[in-house]
Amino acid sequence: MITAPTYKDKTVGVFGLARTGVAAVDALVASGARVMAWDDTVERRDQVGSHARDLYRADFTDMEALMLAPGVPLTHPKPHALVEKANAAGVPLISDFDIFQAARESLPAHRTVAITGTNGKSTTTALIGHMIESCGLPVAIGGNIGRGILSLDPLAEGGVYVFEMSSFQLDLTKDFKADVAILLNLTPDHLDRHGDMAGYTAAKKRLFEMQAEGAVAIVGQDEAATQALAESLAAPIVRISSSSQVPGGVYAKDGQLIDDSDGNHKVVGDLRSLPTLKGAHNWQNAAAAYAAGRALGLKAEDIFKSFTTFPGLAHRQELIGEANGVRFVNDSKATNVDAASRALASYRNIRWIVGGRPKDKTFTALLPFTAEVKKAYLLGEAADALVHDLGETIPYVDCRDMIDAVEKATADAEPGDVVLLSPACTAFDQFTDFEARGEAFRLAVHAQMQGDAK
Repeated sequence: MITAPTYKDKTVGVFGLARTGVAAVDALVASGARVMAWDDTVERRDQVGSHARDLYRADFTDMEALMLAPGVPLTHPKPHALVEKANAAGVPLISDFDIFQAARESLPAHRTVAITGTNGKSTTTALIGHMIESCGLPVAIGGNIGRGILSLDPLAEGGVYVFEMSSFQLDLTKDFKADVAILLNLTPDHLDRHGDMAGYTAAKKRLFEMQAEGAVAIVGQDEAATQALAESLAAPIVRISSSSQVPGGVYAKDGQLIDDSDGNHKVVGDLRSLPTLKGAHNWQNAAAAYAAGRALGLKAEDIFKSFTTFPGLAHRQELIGEANGVRFVNDSKATNVDAASRALASYRNIRWIVGGRPKDKTFTALLPFTAEVKKAYLLGEAADALVHDLGETIPYVDCRDMIDAVEKATADAEPGDVVLLSPACTAFDQFTDFEARGEAFRLAVHAQMQGDAK
């Protein structure tokens, strides 16, 4: 684990004992801090043993800081009770990234890459980690993907920590300084947590505002919101795009990855040849990873070579299998309209499994992307809204559950079709999370494929 000696003999509160909170408790205890940890769930409190302390009743007088888990609201829909208590007592609110920042001076020389954005964060984080490892440098990946960052083992000198950061984490973080900071895109999401789009944008912008002088900022340019954010930053920026030429930046044109950092529009490689980076949204991810690699001093040819061996991520346009000329693609991570639109733009002849618990107020933004949808198979709480917003443009059928949806889509499918799970909704009406939903799709697909093989 990563320890922060500066917290030795200091009292630190930790609220929220899921993956991030438990990792923080372990790291702080190992650092010599006095830890008071609490969670509203009894089973989670049991994980920290004698360090469990009811923070609602505890005296905050001598507390150095209160570390909050990412899900704890600061301002919206209203401040959490412990946020109000800490503010009243003048106790700083921090995240595990702040503790990591405090630990950095005691770690072997290293660099950090942090990735945020509404969509594509996990794929880009994994791609950058794979790229760095393929190029021979020590690497560790954590944050909003994988492990809590304080549970990571310290890297050898010259290593690179690659962190995915959500808007929730950025909302809480005060001091973390990324050597390379990346914002992929920015579309409405989590507005209940941030109040409005301005609040959500402000949370994302914090990643750059915390950077030290001389750090590298990489910003996507495929939305007006990110273009405006880039213009508001004082530091030099590397601009990236999945489709448009960006002078001095990195972009994709007709599937070709182009590096214009020296003004020569150098073609790095053909992204269309990469099966795990399919679609324009993944071309943006590749452009971001390439720009990060160049910022770290990696060679262009080595970067692109690493892309050819990237295995991809589960639940992100993951090819589950193919039978009778029909492909089955698991994009369960598409929990909002913007993410689903990216998947719909990547395929032809689509049998679309869609629905769940809606994040967005309307699905009408998907209308321009439905031309290749042959039929929609509707799931969950969003079914009525999907019919209202999209039903006049595409055929549809209601489905009881994932098994029913896969069975109906498979029965309708013809050679050349793609059965695509891209829900545009969260999974919480029927599943614990998007991973569980994706696994249910995988099992249903395998059952259908085995049945066809008999």
